[in-house]
Amino acid sequence: MDTKLLVVVAPSIPPYMAASVPHLDLSPEGIAAEVVRAYDAGANIVHLHVWDERGQPTTRLDAFEKTVALIRDQCDIIIEGSTGGINTLTPQERSVSLNAQIEMASLNPGSVNYDLGVYVNSPDDIQYWATEMHRKGIKPDVAIFEVGMIENTRRLMVEGLLQPPCLFSFVLGQVGAMPATAKNLLFLSECVPQNSLWVAVGHGQSDLPMSALALNMGGHVRAGFEDNPYYRRGEAASSNAQLIERLVRLAREVGRDVASPAEAREMLGLQQ
Repeated sequence: MDTKLLVVVAPSIPPYMAASVPHLDLSPEGIAAEVVRAYDAGANIVHLHVWDERGQPTTRLDAFEKTVALIRDQCDIIIEGSTGGINTLTPQERSVSLNAQIEMASLNPGSVNYDLGVYVNSPDDIQYWATEMHRKGIKPDVAIFEVGMIENTRRLMVEGLLQPPCLFSFVLGQVGAMPATAKNLLFLSECVPQNSLWVAVGHGQSDLPMSALALNMGGHVRAGFEDNPYYRRGEAASSNAQLIERLVRLAREVGRDVASPAEAREMLGLQQ
């Protein structure tokens, strides 16, 4: 298999999970250091949330911009900002990361049940985020929780708001959404537009199995404390880099070469 590999690190651990990794420094300096270590381990993209100096969600840009600047000073990793957030935030508040110097951003093209609640992404909000990304030249990373979201994305492509090659992240294993199974991963991979790229994002203990499947299916991989802060059941990972090192090691075993940041930008159609 000659497809170079995209390796995404997602270090922004949810606040309710942070207690399980007490040694983690969630300041801009701490997050940047985690990202640089993951880059040295092989990550070529980082997915970041807008966190404050204590690792708490915020709509303020200062800590996020500081984190981005610290990362850029030390490595050439592709930086992706999140437009995720709680339902009480406006679409503008959820997308403050688009005002920073980032190359990519997550785009949620539909609503989905999440545990005991609903993760709401209305059609108007989706249109707003896609339009803003297009206007600012930011590449969407389309988060797919349910297969209908792929059809929603096709409509945005017809409108010219998304340019190929599209990148899809299949988020599997969330409570209330699609289970993390080989059958679901195969199904989603066959539903995306031709020549698209896709990443397997398994949550909880499904992160490694989904990544192992993706490596052998021509897909791409993601790991980090946002998805699962454990290296194995009952054993916390020492760093995001430890999780990335494992994926890179597996990739080499199955003959997948990890893309350099420059190669990743070329694969994604980003400006060099």
